[in-house]
This record gives sequence, C-alpha cells and structure tokens, in this order.
Amino acid sequence: MSLRVEYHELVDLDLLDAWTWYEDQEDGLGDRFLGAIHATVVRASRWPNAGRPVLRDDRDEIVERKVPADGFPYAVRYRILGDRLLVMAVLHQSRHPNFGDDRQP
Repeated sequence: MSLRVEYHELVDLDLLDAWTWYEDQEDGLGDRFLGAIHATVVRASRWPNAGRPVLRDDRDEIVERKVPADGFPYAVRYRILGDRLLVMAVLHQSRHPNFGDDRQP
C-alpha cells in the first residue's frame, strides 16, 4: 500500500528550475526529468523507509529522508506524516546537503 503524496509549496519552483534547464539542453529532456522524479516519488510512497535519513530531531529520530532519482543527478527529500508522504524538496545532488532543511511542512 502506498502513502498519499503531497508536495511542499516550493517544490513547484524546484521542478520548474530543473525542467527549464533540461529543456534548454535538449527538447523533451525536461519532460523525461519530470517522469524520473514522478517515478522516484511513487517508489518513495511505496517504500517510505527505504530513503536515506537526512534530517533528525532533538531525540535523534528521523524527520526527513532522501532518495535519488534514476538517470538524473537529483534527489527527492520527503517526510512521512502518518499516512502521507510530504515531498519537501527536489534538489540537485551537488547542492549543499542542508538544502531544504529550513522548509516546514
């Protein structure tokens, strides 16, 4: 059973920036990028605990996880909130590792 997927309000900007860059490189590449991100989110919703922990709270409990996208140097950061998977950020993997830490659900 998959978790219900929701997106942080800033994820649209993450996706638009990357899509624009890929489309500028090659027509249709941006759409392939979005497809890869979608597949990554679906995978995370099916196996939410499989992502690598990237953010912990004061009690050292996992707050946020990250899973890489196939075929692109991007990853999806997400939180598990009950029966929901909240996508917090879509980020290039060469970005600072704390990118997205300041985003609140």
